[in-house]
Amino acid sequence: MTGALSWLEPPQPAPLLAAGAYDADLAGLRYDGLLGRVPGGRHAPADVLAGPEGRAAHLRVDLPPAAAVARAAAAWVHTGRLCPERTDVVVAPHRRVHAGVPVHRQVLPAADVVLIGGVPTTTPLRTAVDLLCFADEAAAVASTRSLLLDGLTTALVEQALRRPARRLPVRRALR
Repeated sequence: MTGALSWLEPPQPAPLLAAGAYDADLAGLRYDGLLGRVPGGRHAPADVLAGPEGRAAHLRVDLPPAAAVARAAAAWVHTGRLCPERTDVVVAPHRRVHAGVPVHRQVLPAADVVLIGGVPTTTPLRTAVDLLCFADEAAAVASTRSLLLDGLTTALVEQALRRPARRLPVRRALR
């Protein structure tokens, strides 16, 4: 409008010079179900995190070459439950990697890795075995229960732990 009635037009908003999210804003968006936590203290849209492919894609930035997402982070990718604070990865013992995440050196057969959204991730069975053998007891039990709720069976886990070729702290895991 021009002329005498131009004062009725809504004012033009000021240009956006910077964008930043404050803790209260993030908390509000999480409360409303629009954002979900991702390991490493980051956030992502909840609809993207609804499936394993979306959860795995958000861990790609933490993954060094020739590594696979493992332990609690892998359980979170598979189930969507119990988002850990950090992303644990596993690499072959002879590999040298530099990463900003905890790196565990273990033999990792190809059968123990599955690609989820293009991100190498340990299988649910391998994830449960690693958690029970190496993780803190409370976290291991909680993450393994989430994998069991998602379809893994206790018989498979016990069979994998009792396999004679394994060199893991099996007594601890079976306890």
